[in-house]
Amino acid sequence: MHAPSLTFGALALFPSLSSAHFLFPHLMLNGVKTNPFEYVREHENGFMPSNNDFLTNQDFRCNKGSWQHRRDPKTAQVTAGKDVIGFHTQLDTGIYHPGPVTIYLSKAPGDVRDYDGSGDWFKVYQLGTKMPWNGTDQGWLTRDLRTFTFRIPNEIPAGQYLMRIEQMSIHPAYRQKEWYLQCAHLNIASSYNGRAPGPTIKIPGGIKISDPAVQLDSWAKPPPTFAPMPGPQLWPN
Repeated sequence: MHAPSLTFGALALFPSLSSAHFLFPHLMLNGVKTNPFEYVREHENGFMPSNNDFLTNQDFRCNKGSWQHRRDPKTAQVTAGKDVIGFHTQLDTGIYHPGPVTIYLSKAPGDVRDYDGSGDWFKVYQLGTKMPWNGTDQGWLTRDLRTFTFRIPNEIPAGQYLMRIEQMSIHPAYRQKEWYLQCAHLNIASSYNGRAPGPTIKIPGGIKISDPAVQLDSWAKPPPTFAPMPGPQLWPN
């Protein structure tokens, strides 16, 4: 499903859609919700998701049409090991659809405003199900949450980064998934000079339809009792 780009103010005119689907237009910085798209790239998918066909598309990095908005956001100045950052949904909408939330970083070779995300991505945050899980929607720790934040690890080299949030909704039938994506701009100050973050993936390509997380069948009988997380192992590990 696709929809034309919507301004943030226009979202208030569509309460039924915005309550079922969602954006992540706000960067969270040390408990402060910044203005919509102040540090986040807008995209042209509105608050509609994409399906599994999106996994092989370059737009799977930061969402459809986001490259056209790469020069719009500011770049947040943050410090590794100190600042708590993340994303917040539009209009304080809680995530209703079941499924994991993950956050990745990818270092830009220069100005992040000119970076297309074609480099390496590593995962720094994930939130899945309660353990043990009874297979129900209510068992997802992401359910009804609005804010997803983490402290930037000490083990992040200095530089400018794209920070990408991904929510994989598992409720469609036949192992189909819905994907909600957004990217923010960061300039991370750090004194770290250890080994490079990893494991890394490329986007697209690093998440495949055949992956166990994507193959999870939420309609199965009996219901599943374990939900693999999409993507690589967390950094640091």
